[in-house]
Amino acid sequence: MRDNSVKLAIFDICGTLYYDNTTYSFLIWLSNKGIIKNKKSIMNAPYILRALNKIYSSLSGIDLYRNIQIKQLAGFSYYDLTRWAIEFIDSLEDNRILSTFALMEEYKRKGYNIVIASATIDPIAKAIANKLSVEYYSSKLSYSNNMCSGKLEKDLLLQKKVMLSKLLDKVEVAIVVTDNFTDIELVKMCDHCHIIVHNDKNIRKWSKLLNNNISKIDFIKKNV
Repeated sequence: MRDNSVKLAIFDICGTLYYDNTTYSFLIWLSNKGIIKNKKSIMNAPYILRALNKIYSSLSGIDLYRNIQIKQLAGFSYYDLTRWAIEFIDSLEDNRILSTFALMEEYKRKGYNIVIASATIDPIAKAIANKLSVEYYSSKLSYSNNMCSGKLEKDLLLQKKVMLSKLLDKVEVAIVVTDNFTDIELVKMCDHCHIIVHNDKNIRKWSKLLNNNISKIDFIKKNV
């Protein structure tokens, strides 16, 4: 049943609130701290492999490189990953996209419930959500006896619409803020959307994808 008193604003994280891909940046941060011994950063992979992985993940919902990278978290406790994620997020202050943080504060003042939704891993999403005093939906690491298995129990990649559809059905107004082309179906479900873009080429791509829905879109350039 729709609640006509509830207004919702959904924010992506990576590329929307922060310039970073937070999962990979977290792994690099752990490596730089000497917590992960073998640095295997996705950023060091050849461009062609990264490009192919991006295409594959956008079609299949499976990010092979991310799955390989998070294996490095195996054997760490839930407590330690939570603690490190808080420290990591505190280190990202200079990597915030200020325009979207300002937009979030604007929607808070207007009485919107704020939710962050991202395929990043849950220690990171939880740390950000607690810092901003908002709810979150994210991918979830798998644990056994409170120790990380290095695998995902739940992956939100290409699943935001599915995970949020029941919530969206209950609210009067829904806003989405994202830079992610894979959020296209979620964008189509919302009443209004703020799209974060790098350049005019991104705007043209979004405009083509959205077709008749373009009137409900505002574009925000990341360097603003």
